[in-house]
Amino acid sequence: MADEEMQRTIQFIVEQQAQNTVSMGQLTEKMDQLSNTVERLSGTVDQLSVKLDRTADGVAALLTIAEIHEREITAVDERGRETDERLNALINTVERYISERRNGKS
Repeated sequence: MADEEMQRTIQFIVEQQAQNTVSMGQLTEKMDQLSNTVERLSGTVDQLSVKLDRTADGVAALLTIAEIHEREITAVDERGRETDERLNALINTVERYISERRNGKS
């Protein structure tokens, strides 16, 4: 009976070893899949980083353009005010001239 018990113990150990081997194979396969997933994610993150850098550059360029346009608009507004002032001076002069002619001062 000691032989039978020894055989059962050996059989149990062999079965456990086989299960461990299968489990290790499954774990190795899962680790390979995880490694592939991490590699793909890393590539995706790299692509997103490049796109984000390009987007940031684009936003900075747009901001620069907006600032240039703001200065141009301010300059146009200033010239418009100057033109208004000149036009008002001309209108006042013409009105004075017409008023003086009506009052008999030629």
